[in-house]
Amino acid sequence: MSRSLVSVVLWLVLAVCGRAAERPNVVVFLVDDLGWTDLGCCGSDLYQTPHIDRLAASGMRFTAAYAACTVCSPTRAALMTGMYPARLNLTDWIDGMWENLAPARRARHPLRPPEWTQRLEHRYVTLPEVLRRAGYRTAHIGKWHLTPRSDDPAVLSKFYPDRHGFEVNISGNQWGAPGSYFWPYRRGKKKDDIGARVKNFPDSRTTRGRYLTDMLADQAVGLIEKWKDSPFFLHIAHYAVHTPIQGRKDLVEKYRKKITPGHRHRNAQYAAMVESVDESVGRVVSTLGRLGLSKDTLIIFTSDNGGLIHARNGPTDNRPLRAGKGSAYEGGVRVPAIVSWPGRIKPGAISREPVITCDWHPTVLEVAGVSRVAGQNDDVDGVSLVPLLMASRGVVERRDLFWHYPHYHRGGATPYSAIRSGPWRLIEFYEGRRIELYHLERDLSEKIDLVKTHPAKAAELLKRLRQWRKRVGAQDPRPNPAFQSRSR
Repeated sequence: MSRSLVSVVLWLVLAVCGRAAERPNVVVFLVDDLGWTDLGCCGSDLYQTPHIDRLAASGMRFTAAYAACTVCSPTRAALMTGMYPARLNLTDWIDGMWENLAPARRARHPLRPPEWTQRLEHRYVTLPEVLRRAGYRTAHIGKWHLTPRSDDPAVLSKFYPDRHGFEVNISGNQWGAPGSYFWPYRRGKKKDDIGARVKNFPDSRTTRGRYLTDMLADQAVGLIEKWKDSPFFLHIAHYAVHTPIQGRKDLVEKYRKKITPGHRHRNAQYAAMVESVDESVGRVVSTLGRLGLSKDTLIIFTSDNGGLIHARNGPTDNRPLRAGKGSAYEGGVRVPAIVSWPGRIKPGAISREPVITCDWHPTVLEVAGVSRVAGQNDDVDGVSLVPLLMASRGVVERRDLFWHYPHYHRGGATPYSAIRSGPWRLIEFYEGRRIELYHLERDLSEKIDLVKTHPAKAAELLKRLRQWRKRVGAQDPRPNPAFQSRSR
Protein backbone atom coordinates (compact mmCIF):
# COMPACT_ATOMS: atom_id res chain seq x y z
CA MET A 1 0.00 0.00 0.00
CA SER A 2 1.41 3.41 -0.95
CA ARG A 3 2.25 6.00 1.67
CA SER A 4 -0.48 8.37 0.42
CA LEU A 5 -3.14 5.64 0.57
CA VAL A 6 -1.99 4.62 4.06
CA SER A 7 -2.38 8.22 5.22
CA VAL A 8 -5.86 8.51 3.75
CA VAL A 9 -7.03 5.27 5.35
CA LEU A 10 -5.54 6.20 8.73
CA TRP A 11 -7.16 9.59 8.79
CA LEU A 12 -10.53 8.20 7.72
CA VAL A 13 -10.32 5.91 10.72
CA LEU A 14 -9.26 8.75 13.02
CA ALA A 15 -11.93 11.08 11.70
CA VAL A 16 -14.69 9.01 13.30
CA CYS A 17 -13.06 9.54 16.70
CA GLY A 18 -14.21 13.15 16.93
CA ARG A 19 -12.62 16.54 17.38
CA ALA A 20 -9.32 15.20 18.76
CA ALA A 21 -8.45 13.64 15.42
CA GLU A 22 -9.20 16.92 13.63
CA ARG A 23 -7.50 19.39 15.93
CA PRO A 24 -5.34 17.65 18.50
CA ASN A 25 -3.12 19.67 20.78
CA VAL A 26 0.60 19.39 20.08
CA VAL A 27 3.40 19.63 22.66
CA VAL A 28 7.01 19.52 21.50
CA PHE A 29 9.79 19.13 24.08
CA LEU A 30 13.13 20.15 22.55
CA VAL A 31 15.84 19.55 25.16
CA ASP A 32 19.21 21.24 24.68
CA ASP A 33 22.29 18.96 24.36
CA LEU A 34 20.51 15.82 25.60
CA GLY A 35 22.59 12.80 24.53
CA TRP A 36 21.40 9.54 23.00
CA THR A 37 21.96 7.56 26.22
CA ASP A 38 20.83 10.27 28.66
CA LEU A 39 17.47 8.70 29.59
CA GLY A 40 16.63 5.66 31.66
CA CYS A 41 14.77 4.12 28.71
CA CYS A 42 17.79 4.83 26.49
CA GLY A 43 20.31 3.04 28.68
CA SER A 44 21.64 5.46 31.29
CA ASP A 45 23.06 3.69 34.32
CA LEU A 46 22.62 6.77 36.56
CA TYR A 47 20.10 9.34 35.33
CA GLN A 48 16.56 8.70 36.54
CA THR A 49 13.79 9.71 34.12
CA PRO A 50 10.63 7.85 35.20
CA HIS A 51 8.21 10.32 33.59
CA ILE A 52 9.96 10.29 30.22
CA ASP A 53 10.29 6.51 30.44
CA ARG A 54 6.51 6.27 30.94
CA LEU A 55 6.02 8.60 27.99
CA ALA A 56 8.09 6.21 25.87
CA ALA A 57 6.11 3.24 27.15
CA SER A 58 2.88 4.99 26.15
CA GLY A 59 3.97 5.58 22.57
CA MET A 60 6.84 5.10 20.12
CA ARG A 61 10.55 5.43 20.85
CA PHE A 62 12.96 5.95 17.94
CA THR A 63 16.38 4.35 18.22
CA ALA A 64 17.76 5.99 15.05
CA ALA A 65 16.53 9.55 15.44
CA TYR A 66 18.83 12.35 14.34
CA ALA A 67 19.21 16.06 14.90
CA ALA A 68 19.51 18.10 11.73
CA CYS A 69 22.88 19.41 12.88
CA THR A 70 25.61 18.75 15.40
CA VAL A 71 24.82 22.12 17.09
CA CYS A 72 21.66 23.89 18.20
CA SER A 73 20.51 26.83 16.03
CA PRO A 74 20.40 24.94 12.70
CA THR A 75 18.37 22.13 14.28
CA ARG A 76 15.90 24.62 15.73
CA ALA A 77 15.46 26.26 12.33
CA ALA A 78 14.92 22.84 10.74
CA LEU A 79 12.12 22.08 13.19
CA MET A 80 10.43 25.42 12.50
CA THR A 81 10.63 25.12 8.69
CA GLY A 82 10.93 21.41 7.86
CA MET A 83 14.01 22.25 5.80
CA TYR A 84 17.63 21.15 6.00
CA PRO A 85 19.97 23.75 7.53
CA ALA A 86 22.04 23.59 4.33
CA ARG A 87 19.03 24.74 2.31
CA LEU A 88 18.45 27.60 4.77
CA ASN A 89 22.18 28.41 4.78
CA LEU A 90 21.80 28.51 8.57
CA THR A 91 24.50 25.98 9.32
CA ASP A 92 26.05 26.88 12.68
CA TRP A 93 24.97 28.05 16.10
CA ILE A 94 24.49 31.77 16.32
CA ASP A 95 27.01 33.36 16.42
CA GLY A 96 29.38 30.47 15.69
CA MET A 97 32.86 29.61 16.92
CA TRP A 98 34.76 31.39 14.14
CA GLU A 99 33.51 34.82 15.13
CA ASN A 100 34.95 34.35 18.62
CA LEU A 101 38.39 33.07 17.65
CA ALA A 102 41.46 35.25 18.05
CA PRO A 103 43.43 35.84 14.80
CA ALA A 104 46.18 33.46 15.94
CA ARG A 105 43.64 30.68 16.46
CA ARG A 106 42.03 31.31 13.07
CA ALA A 107 45.42 30.99 11.42
CA ARG A 108 45.56 27.34 12.53
CA HIS A 109 42.72 26.38 10.18
CA PRO A 110 43.19 25.98 6.41
CA LEU A 111 39.55 26.81 5.74
CA ARG A 112 37.13 29.47 6.89
CA PRO A 113 33.32 29.21 7.03
CA PRO A 114 31.12 30.74 4.32
CA GLU A 115 29.03 33.88 4.83
CA TRP A 116 26.21 31.87 6.38
CA THR A 117 22.80 33.12 7.50
CA GLN A 118 22.71 33.99 11.21
CA ARG A 119 18.96 34.31 11.82
CA LEU A 120 15.71 32.59 10.91
CA GLU A 121 14.60 34.58 7.89
CA HIS A 122 11.01 35.75 7.58
CA ARG A 123 10.73 34.51 4.00
CA TYR A 124 10.17 31.03 5.44
CA VAL A 125 6.79 30.09 6.87
CA THR A 126 7.18 28.46 10.27
CA LEU A 127 5.23 25.67 11.87
CA PRO A 128 3.52 27.96 14.43
CA GLU A 129 2.57 30.42 11.69
CA VAL A 130 0.66 27.73 9.81
CA LEU A 131 -0.95 26.35 12.96
CA ARG A 132 -1.98 29.79 14.17
CA ARG A 133 -3.69 30.53 10.87
CA ALA A 134 -5.62 27.30 11.38
CA GLY A 135 -6.95 28.42 14.75
CA TYR A 136 -4.29 27.10 17.14
CA ARG A 137 -3.05 28.99 20.18
CA THR A 138 0.75 28.94 19.94
CA ALA A 139 3.43 29.44 22.56
CA HIS A 140 7.20 29.24 22.70
CA ILE A 141 8.70 28.51 26.12
CA GLY A 142 12.47 28.51 26.67
CA LYS A 143 15.44 28.72 24.33
CA TRP A 144 15.09 30.30 20.88
CA HIS A 145 18.59 31.30 19.63
CA LEU A 146 17.48 32.19 16.09
CA THR A 147 18.02 35.94 16.19
CA PRO A 148 20.84 37.83 14.40
CA ARG A 149 24.02 38.95 16.14
CA SER A 150 23.17 42.41 17.40
CA ASP A 151 23.16 44.62 20.48
CA ASP A 152 20.22 46.60 19.13
CA PRO A 153 16.95 45.59 20.85
CA ALA A 154 14.95 46.81 17.85
CA VAL A 155 16.86 44.48 15.52
CA LEU A 156 16.65 41.52 17.88
CA SER A 157 12.93 41.88 18.53
CA LYS A 158 12.15 41.51 14.82
CA PHE A 159 13.32 37.90 15.01
CA TYR A 160 11.95 36.79 18.37
CA PRO A 161 9.41 33.92 18.52
CA ASP A 162 6.42 36.29 18.57
CA ARG A 163 7.52 37.51 15.12
CA HIS A 164 7.64 33.94 13.80
CA GLY A 165 4.10 32.80 14.59
CA PHE A 166 4.06 32.34 18.35
CA GLU A 167 1.25 34.16 20.12
CA VAL A 168 3.15 33.91 23.40
CA ASN A 169 6.91 34.02 23.91
CA ILE A 170 8.29 33.12 27.30
CA SER A 171 12.05 33.65 27.71
CA GLY A 172 12.95 33.07 24.07
CA ASN A 173 15.60 35.56 22.98
CA GLN A 174 19.12 35.87 21.56
CA TRP A 175 20.87 33.85 24.26
CA GLY A 176 21.95 30.29 23.60
CA ALA A 177 22.31 29.60 27.32
CA PRO A 178 21.49 31.31 30.60
CA GLY A 179 24.21 32.78 32.77
CA SER A 180 22.80 30.67 35.59
CA TYR A 181 19.94 28.24 36.14
CA PHE A 182 19.19 30.06 39.39
CA TRP A 183 17.25 33.31 39.66
CA PRO A 184 17.75 35.83 38.12
CA TYR A 185 19.45 33.68 35.44
CA ARG A 186 21.93 36.45 34.55
CA ARG A 187 24.92 36.31 32.23
CA GLY A 188 27.98 37.48 34.14
CA LYS A 189 27.94 41.05 35.44
CA LYS A 190 25.61 42.30 32.74
CA LYS A 191 22.08 43.10 33.80
CA ASP A 192 20.77 40.83 31.05
CA ASP A 193 18.32 38.27 32.35
CA ILE A 194 17.23 35.69 29.79
CA GLY A 195 13.91 37.53 29.87
CA ALA A 196 15.32 40.99 29.23
CA ARG A 197 13.47 42.84 26.47
CA VAL A 198 11.31 39.79 25.76
CA LYS A 199 7.57 40.08 25.50
CA ASN A 200 5.60 38.02 28.02
CA PHE A 201 8.55 37.09 30.22
CA PRO A 202 7.12 35.82 33.53
CA ASP A 203 6.67 38.40 36.26
CA SER A 204 9.48 38.31 38.82
CA ARG A 205 6.97 37.72 41.58
CA THR A 206 6.24 34.27 40.16
CA THR A 207 9.78 33.38 39.08
CA ARG A 208 11.93 34.69 41.91
CA GLY A 209 13.84 31.84 43.52
CA ARG A 210 12.67 29.26 40.97
CA TYR A 211 15.15 26.95 39.26
CA LEU A 212 14.98 27.82 35.54
CA THR A 213 13.73 24.43 34.32
CA ASP A 214 11.03 24.41 37.01
CA MET A 215 9.99 27.96 36.10
CA LEU A 216 9.55 27.04 32.44
CA ALA A 217 7.44 24.05 33.46
CA ASP A 218 5.30 26.40 35.59
CA GLN A 219 4.62 28.50 32.50
CA ALA A 220 3.73 25.48 30.36
CA VAL A 221 1.28 24.18 32.95
CA GLY A 222 -0.32 27.61 33.26
CA LEU A 223 -0.86 27.91 29.51
CA ILE A 224 -2.38 24.43 29.27
CA GLU A 225 -4.84 25.33 32.01
CA LYS A 226 -5.65 28.63 30.31
CA TRP A 227 -6.02 27.18 26.81
CA LYS A 228 -7.66 23.87 27.67
CA ASP A 229 -10.74 24.61 25.55
CA SER A 230 -8.82 25.50 22.39
CA PRO A 231 -6.36 23.53 20.25
CA PHE A 232 -2.84 24.61 21.20
CA PHE A 233 0.77 24.14 20.15
CA LEU A 234 3.41 24.40 22.87
CA HIS A 235 7.08 24.47 21.91
CA ILE A 236 8.85 23.75 25.22
CA ALA A 237 12.52 24.28 24.40
CA HIS A 238 14.39 23.77 27.65
CA TYR A 239 17.72 25.51 28.17
CA ALA A 240 18.71 22.39 30.09
CA VAL A 241 20.88 20.40 29.84
CA HIS A 242 23.17 22.99 28.24
CA THR A 243 26.03 24.56 30.17
CA PRO A 244 26.44 25.94 32.78
CA ILE A 245 26.09 22.52 34.39
CA GLN A 246 24.06 23.41 37.48
CA GLY A 247 21.50 21.19 39.14
CA ARG A 248 19.13 21.80 42.00
CA LYS A 249 20.87 21.20 45.31
CA ASP A 250 18.44 18.49 46.47
CA LEU A 251 18.90 16.47 43.29
CA VAL A 252 22.67 16.99 43.17
CA GLU A 253 22.99 15.53 46.67
CA LYS A 254 20.81 12.61 45.67
CA TYR A 255 23.11 11.67 42.79
CA ARG A 256 26.33 12.26 44.65
CA LYS A 257 25.22 9.55 47.03
CA LYS A 258 24.36 7.21 44.14
CA ILE A 259 27.53 7.44 42.03
CA THR A 260 29.97 4.55 42.31
CA PRO A 261 33.26 3.85 40.48
CA GLY A 262 31.38 1.51 38.14
CA HIS A 263 28.98 4.10 36.76
CA ARG A 264 29.45 5.18 33.14
CA HIS A 265 27.49 8.38 33.77
CA ARG A 266 29.16 10.08 36.71
CA ASN A 267 28.29 13.78 36.87
CA ALA A 268 25.88 14.53 39.73
CA GLN A 269 25.17 18.09 38.57
CA TYR A 270 24.27 16.89 35.08
CA ALA A 271 22.18 14.02 36.44
CA ALA A 272 20.23 16.53 38.51
CA MET A 273 19.58 18.65 35.41
CA VAL A 274 18.30 15.62 33.50
CA GLU A 275 15.92 14.75 36.35
CA SER A 276 14.61 18.33 36.41
CA VAL A 277 13.76 18.01 32.71
CA ASP A 278 12.05 14.73 33.52
CA GLU A 279 10.02 16.39 36.27
CA SER A 280 8.90 19.07 33.81
CA VAL A 281 7.68 16.42 31.39
CA GLY A 282 5.85 14.70 34.20
CA ARG A 283 4.11 17.92 35.23
CA VAL A 284 2.94 18.63 31.69
CA VAL A 285 1.69 15.07 31.15
CA SER A 286 -0.04 15.10 34.53
CA THR A 287 -1.76 18.40 33.74
CA LEU A 288 -3.02 17.04 30.43
CA GLY A 289 -4.40 14.01 32.25
CA ARG A 290 -6.05 16.08 35.00
CA LEU A 291 -7.80 18.22 32.39
CA GLY A 292 -8.90 15.25 30.31
CA LEU A 293 -6.67 16.23 27.38
CA SER A 294 -4.34 13.22 27.18
CA LYS A 295 -6.11 11.56 24.26
CA ASP A 296 -6.38 14.90 22.51
CA THR A 297 -2.66 15.65 22.63
CA LEU A 298 0.32 14.55 20.55
CA ILE A 299 3.63 14.83 22.46
CA ILE A 300 7.04 14.86 20.75
CA PHE A 301 10.18 14.66 22.87
CA THR A 302 13.66 15.02 21.38
CA SER A 303 17.00 16.89 21.50
CA ASP A 304 18.73 19.47 19.31
CA ASN A 305 22.10 17.65 19.04
CA GLY A 306 24.19 14.97 20.71
CA GLY A 307 25.40 15.06 24.28
CA LEU A 308 28.29 17.32 25.28
CA ILE A 309 31.41 15.35 26.18
CA HIS A 310 34.40 17.61 25.52
CA ALA A 311 34.07 19.89 28.53
CA ARG A 312 36.07 19.16 31.69
CA ASN A 313 34.67 16.18 33.59
CA GLY A 314 32.12 15.32 30.96
CA PRO A 315 29.43 16.20 31.60
CA THR A 316 27.96 13.06 29.98
CA ASP A 317 29.01 9.94 28.05
CA ASN A 318 27.50 8.97 24.70
CA ARG A 319 29.02 5.51 24.36
CA PRO A 320 28.61 3.31 22.39
CA LEU A 321 28.34 6.27 20.01
CA ARG A 322 31.53 7.96 18.88
CA ALA A 323 32.24 11.53 20.07
CA GLY A 324 29.52 14.06 20.89
CA LYS A 325 28.10 17.52 20.29
CA GLY A 326 30.06 19.46 17.69
CA SER A 327 31.53 16.36 16.03
CA ALA A 328 30.98 14.73 12.65
CA TYR A 329 30.12 11.34 14.15
CA GLU A 330 26.99 9.64 15.48
CA GLY A 331 27.51 11.02 18.97
CA GLY A 332 27.09 14.51 17.57
CA VAL A 333 23.77 14.00 15.80
CA ARG A 334 21.98 10.86 17.06
CA VAL A 335 19.45 11.85 19.72
CA PRO A 336 16.60 10.46 21.81
CA ALA A 337 13.13 10.79 20.27
CA ILE A 338 9.74 9.76 21.65
CA VAL A 339 6.24 10.35 20.28
CA SER A 340 3.14 9.70 22.36
CA TRP A 341 -0.56 10.02 21.52
CA PRO A 342 -2.71 7.77 23.74
CA GLY A 343 -5.28 5.82 21.79
CA ARG A 344 -3.59 6.58 18.47
CA ILE A 345 -0.01 5.30 18.76
CA LYS A 346 0.56 1.75 19.94
CA PRO A 347 2.06 1.69 23.46
CA GLY A 348 5.62 0.43 23.78
CA ALA A 349 6.36 0.68 20.05
CA ILE A 350 10.00 0.93 19.02
CA SER A 351 11.08 2.14 15.59
CA ARG A 352 14.54 1.66 14.13
CA GLU A 353 13.67 3.75 11.09
CA PRO A 354 16.10 6.67 10.63
CA VAL A 355 14.26 9.98 11.14
CA ILE A 356 15.50 13.56 11.42
CA THR A 357 14.44 16.91 12.89
CA CYS A 358 12.98 18.14 9.58
CA ASP A 359 10.35 15.39 9.82
CA TRP A 360 8.60 16.85 12.86
CA HIS A 361 7.31 19.84 10.84
CA PRO A 362 5.24 17.90 8.24
CA THR A 363 4.30 15.31 10.86
CA VAL A 364 2.68 17.92 13.11
CA LEU A 365 0.85 19.50 10.19
CA GLU A 366 -0.59 16.17 9.10
CA VAL A 367 -1.60 15.24 12.63
CA ALA A 368 -3.30 18.63 12.97
CA GLY A 369 -5.07 18.14 9.65
CA VAL A 370 -3.62 21.44 8.43
CA SER A 371 -2.85 21.91 4.76
CA ARG A 372 0.25 23.79 3.71
CA VAL A 373 -0.54 27.37 2.79
CA ALA A 374 0.34 28.93 -0.53
CA GLY A 375 4.00 29.85 -0.72
CA GLN A 376 4.89 27.82 2.34
CA ASN A 377 8.43 26.48 2.04
CA ASP A 378 8.06 24.75 -1.30
CA ASP A 379 11.26 22.82 -0.60
CA VAL A 380 10.33 21.09 2.67
CA ASP A 381 12.84 18.29 3.17
CA GLY A 382 11.14 16.44 6.01
CA VAL A 383 8.55 13.72 5.51
CA SER A 384 5.50 13.06 7.63
CA LEU A 385 5.96 10.20 10.07
CA VAL A 386 2.21 9.69 10.52
CA PRO A 387 2.10 6.34 8.63
CA LEU A 388 5.02 5.11 10.72
CA LEU A 389 3.50 6.30 14.00
CA MET A 390 0.05 4.92 13.35
CA ALA A 391 0.99 1.65 11.67
CA SER A 392 3.84 0.95 14.09
CA ARG A 393 5.69 -1.21 11.58
CA GLY A 394 5.49 1.20 8.69
CA VAL A 395 8.46 2.66 6.90
CA VAL A 396 9.34 6.09 5.59
CA GLU A 397 9.55 6.36 1.83
CA ARG A 398 12.90 8.09 1.77
CA ARG A 399 16.30 6.91 0.70
CA ASP A 400 18.84 9.11 2.48
CA LEU A 401 19.47 11.57 5.32
CA PHE A 402 22.01 14.39 5.00
CA TRP A 403 24.11 16.74 7.13
CA HIS A 404 26.23 19.73 6.15
CA TYR A 405 28.47 21.63 8.57
CA PRO A 406 31.01 23.90 6.80
CA HIS A 407 32.44 25.08 10.13
CA TYR A 408 34.90 24.25 12.89
CA HIS A 409 33.78 23.36 16.40
CA ARG A 410 35.49 22.77 19.72
CA GLY A 411 33.73 19.41 19.84
CA GLY A 412 36.07 18.17 17.13
CA ALA A 413 34.28 18.94 13.88
CA THR A 414 36.17 20.30 10.92
CA PRO A 415 34.05 21.30 7.90
CA TYR A 416 32.17 18.21 6.68
CA SER A 417 29.09 16.78 5.02
CA ALA A 418 27.55 13.37 5.63
CA ILE A 419 24.96 11.00 4.25
CA ARG A 420 23.16 8.07 5.85
CA SER A 421 21.67 5.54 3.44
CA GLY A 422 20.25 2.38 4.98
CA PRO A 423 22.91 1.07 7.36
CA TRP A 424 25.69 3.04 5.65
CA ARG A 425 27.06 6.41 6.74
CA LEU A 426 29.64 8.30 4.71
CA ILE A 427 31.39 11.47 5.89
CA GLU A 428 33.28 13.82 3.57
CA PHE A 429 35.74 16.13 5.31
CA TYR A 430 36.58 19.27 3.37
CA GLU A 431 40.16 19.39 4.63
CA GLY A 432 41.94 17.25 2.05
CA ARG A 433 38.59 15.95 0.73
CA ARG A 434 39.02 12.90 2.95
CA ILE A 435 36.12 10.45 3.25
CA GLU A 436 35.18 7.82 5.81
CA LEU A 437 32.59 5.04 5.47
CA TYR A 438 30.86 3.09 8.24
CA HIS A 439 28.27 0.31 8.45
CA LEU A 440 26.20 1.33 11.47
CA GLU A 441 24.36 -1.96 11.95
CA ARG A 442 27.67 -3.77 12.39
CA ASP A 443 29.71 -0.90 13.80
CA LEU A 444 27.59 1.58 15.74
CA SER A 445 30.70 3.08 17.32
CA GLU A 446 32.19 3.96 13.92
CA LYS A 447 35.51 2.29 14.66
CA ILE A 448 36.10 0.57 11.29
CA ASP A 449 36.48 2.80 8.22
CA LEU A 450 35.34 0.75 5.21
CA VAL A 451 36.38 3.12 2.41
CA LYS A 452 39.19 0.84 1.21
CA THR A 453 37.21 -2.40 1.46
CA HIS A 454 34.00 -1.02 -0.09
CA PRO A 455 35.19 1.57 -2.65
CA ALA A 456 32.13 1.18 -4.88
CA LYS A 457 29.72 1.92 -2.05
CA ALA A 458 31.85 4.89 -0.97
CA ALA A 459 31.86 6.28 -4.50
CA GLU A 460 28.09 5.82 -4.85
CA LEU A 461 27.31 7.62 -1.60
CA LEU A 462 29.83 10.39 -2.23
CA LYS A 463 28.19 11.08 -5.59
CA ARG A 464 24.73 11.27 -3.99
CA LEU A 465 26.04 13.51 -1.21
CA ARG A 466 27.57 15.97 -3.65
CA GLN A 467 24.45 15.94 -5.81
CA TRP A 468 22.38 16.78 -2.73
CA ARG A 469 24.66 19.65 -1.79
CA LYS A 470 24.26 21.12 -5.25
CA ARG A 471 20.50 20.60 -5.18
CA VAL A 472 19.96 22.46 -1.89
CA GLY A 473 22.53 25.17 -2.56
CA ALA A 474 24.81 24.16 0.31
CA GLN A 475 27.62 26.65 0.96
CA ASP A 476 31.19 25.40 0.92
CA PRO A 477 33.90 26.64 3.27
CA ARG A 478 36.55 28.83 1.65
CA PRO A 479 40.36 28.83 1.76
CA ASN A 480 41.64 30.75 4.74
CA PRO A 481 44.12 33.39 3.47
CA ALA A 482 45.54 33.76 6.98
CA PHE A 483 46.31 30.05 7.35
CA GLN A 484 49.80 29.32 8.68
CA SER A 485 50.54 25.61 8.41
CA ARG A 486 53.43 25.70 10.90
CA SER A 487 51.15 26.97 13.64
CA ARG A 488 48.92 23.88 13.55
